[in-house]
Amino acid sequence: MKKPMVVTGLDIGSSKIAAVTSAVSSDGHIDILAHATGDAFGIAGGMLANLNHSIDSVSKVLTKLRSKLSKKPDEIYVNIGATDVKGARSMGMIPIALRGREIVKSDIDKSVDAASTIHLPFDREIIHKIVHSFSIDDQPWIKNPLGLYASRLACEVYVITANVNHIQSIYKCVNDAGYDVKGIAFTGIADGMSLLDRETKESGAVLIDIGSSLTEVSVFIGGCLDSFDIFRFGSKDAGNDFRSITAFNDIISAIGIKLSVLNKAASGDVSIILAGGFSLADGMIEFLEEKFAHPVKMGTLKLVRGDMSGLESIRLATAIGLCAYAYEVKASLETRLDKRLFAKVEEIFNNYF
Repeated sequence: MKKPMVVTGLDIGSSKIAAVTSAVSSDGHIDILAHATGDAFGIAGGMLANLNHSIDSVSKVLTKLRSKLSKKPDEIYVNIGATDVKGARSMGMIPIALRGREIVKSDIDKSVDAASTIHLPFDREIIHKIVHSFSIDDQPWIKNPLGLYASRLACEVYVITANVNHIQSIYKCVNDAGYDVKGIAFTGIADGMSLLDRETKESGAVLIDIGSSLTEVSVFIGGCLDSFDIFRFGSKDAGNDFRSITAFNDIISAIGIKLSVLNKAASGDVSIILAGGFSLADGMIEFLEEKFAHPVKMGTLKLVRGDMSGLESIRLATAIGLCAYAYEVKASLETRLDKRLFAKVEEIFNNYF
């Protein structure tokens, strides 16, 4: 059995910083080794507004986390979430052979790269390439074309981009706090990793994360992130009664439209899941159930072993999701390296024997 991977998720929010170091096993289960939280300063709307204050906030939380561990965290994955994060669908096609042949892994990689080759402004960078589906020749909606025969292979991907300066500022903040960033992930993907199981992602889900200054709405179907929207609204804008706030009701209307479309496309019951600190506001679930005419549930952590309070689950969900995402990235990289090594050995064997 493979040794668990020890990784750290760092959630940089507008009102709080949360860090979790976990041991993630090969079956996907997560054992929390240590966690720490603290107030966030110098961050507004998911963006770094005062570098010195944000460095100090991150440094205090990571120092607190380090004191609970036997060594300094060195596999740190950080979230990114602000209105400058965008998603767009893209298609790409590659020829396989005139009369067709069996599709191999390299063909799939090339088709994903072709679909992801989009024209970007100089100040934007791709942070995720999410494969939605493949098509071979004239047959669409292929989940895994490996081993099938085709003349052409097309791919549809959902490309998530962010402002390159925003990304660099996050790296600088953590680096200047004395730690190295291993990778970065969109908050909606991290939340989906920690709060949604595979079946829920397959059948369809709307994940609503309401924080202090942002509301992130992520739609999952077919096992992956299908789309998302980020709104500049949170608990700081709610006043005394969120029910009467026009901006919040406009967001609910936008979610209602997405829910209607998702219900038509979904193969099963669609789930509406709440996350974020403001989701705990009195009457929030009842208000949303009335608006959507649909059951609404609080998000609960998946695959996490050990007892954890409901409040801790809400505060640490993104950081824990980053740990799960980090494991997935590292496992995927190791698999690719193993396959390349095997292919090289096979090539040498065939050449000499």
